Amino acid sequence: MLRSRAALNSALLELIALRPFDQISVRDITAQAGVGYATFFRHHASKEALLERAAADQIRQLVATALAVMDATDTRASCMALCTYVDEHRAIWSALLTSGAQQVMRDEFARVAMEVSSTRANGWIPAEVGVLVTAGSTIEILSWWLRQTEKVPVAQVAKMLDWLVMSPLVLSGSAE
Repeated sequence: MLRSRAALNSALLELIALRPFDQISVRDITAQAGVGYATFFRHHASKEALLERAAADQIRQLVATALAVMDATDTRASCMALCTYVDEHRAIWSALLTSGAQQVMRDEFARVAMEVSSTRANGWIPAEVGVLVTAGSTIEILSWWLRQTEKVPVAQVAKMLDWLVMSPLVLSGSAE
């Protein structure tokens, strides 16, 4: 069962790297995964549900990676970890963020970030606003980066993410 689920997830990510999500059928996914058509529906209600699961898996891993080094005084390290993870999984992230799954990724990032924010101290900005800004801005910056034809260094993207998104939100906790 776990093998079929993993095969379907991998197949979707492989296919989404080749063509837009709306041009991929469940039959395409099952053929790529080497599983039966009915097997797909034992695990997922639709290809959209599979996409949401794939996005959720990637976002959870991304947030866990960034949180492992998150420190209110060193947001750059967190941004560097986040960008390094995306760069190491560039094919998957490029596929997810440039194939019509960008909104799903943004929504899932916001959902996971909201869970995390409920366990951390908040500043004067409401947690939901901070989460929406963080999720939207992070996904937009990553999408921009992955669309570039000339390689933009990981450290440069991490610096942009830190200056534009993370540092202002952390610093906002002390605003009155």
